[in-house]
Amino acid sequence: MNKQKKIKDFNRAANVYDKNAVMQHQIAEDLIDRLRFIKIKPKKILDLGSGTGVTSKKLIDLYPDAEIYEIDIAIEMLKKSKSNNTTIRSFFKRNNITYINADMDLIPFDQQSFDLVISSSSIQWSSNINNLFENIFSLLRPEGLLIFSTFLKNTLSELQSFTGSKLTNEFFSIQEYAQMLISNEFYDPVLMKDEFRIEYSDALSALRDLKKIGVSKSIDDHKGLRSHQFLHNLIQHMDQYKIDNKNYLTYEVLFAHAWKLNNSQEKSINFIKS
Repeated sequence: MNKQKKIKDFNRAANVYDKNAVMQHQIAEDLIDRLRFIKIKPKKILDLGSGTGVTSKKLIDLYPDAEIYEIDIAIEMLKKSKSNNTTIRSFFKRNNITYINADMDLIPFDQQSFDLVISSSSIQWSSNINNLFENIFSLLRPEGLLIFSTFLKNTLSELQSFTGSKLTNEFFSIQEYAQMLISNEFYDPVLMKDEFRIEYSDALSALRDLKKIGVSKSIDDHKGLRSHQFLHNLIQHMDQYKIDNKNYLTYEVLFAHAWKLNNSQEKSINFIKS
């Protein structure tokens, strides 16, 4: 993954992200809804890959006394988040959000710093997700919780099968995520998958939508949509997946949470069908 390219993509998308990332906002809402049913009262929360602060805004309502630390690799996303939260903080006199421009693979905190680590639609941008889980485990205090959403193997299936070029990053299966959590000593992981499909009037609109939210392939990105012929071939390919003359982009989404405990209780995995 070319991280410099991702930084550029997300910085460019920051001002229009909230307008266009309808699905990502719904995923964040669903993730918070799952958190509401978990018994935890965190004092210190890490929002990993926080973007424009959609998740943090909901965390403020859920845990008004908690300190929240937003980390994002794109500084313009953090600026947008801070701007979005300025009115909220001034009205309620809440100054409990700290913004940190950093790479999630190089988290700048000491061990056992957080009671809760949350990440919505961001973990897939890590260079090494297994190592990321190892780092998150060390950041959590005993009895701390990791809860996240991310994209699974069948995400953007309409693009994955295009033979002209590899257009998507690698996504893992739910079983692979379960194994990574267990291998990094997380206790009692619960994993559930869901599917979102976004409808478009045509394939070009779908591709433009991906660009608007900074979602683009990060390997050999300098080639982009390299020619009119390349774009023509890609659109023809996507049109094979039309339903009732509409184009779609499919997202297979994982919702998961797991604990860090003091003892060595027997590990278990719970899969929940959507």
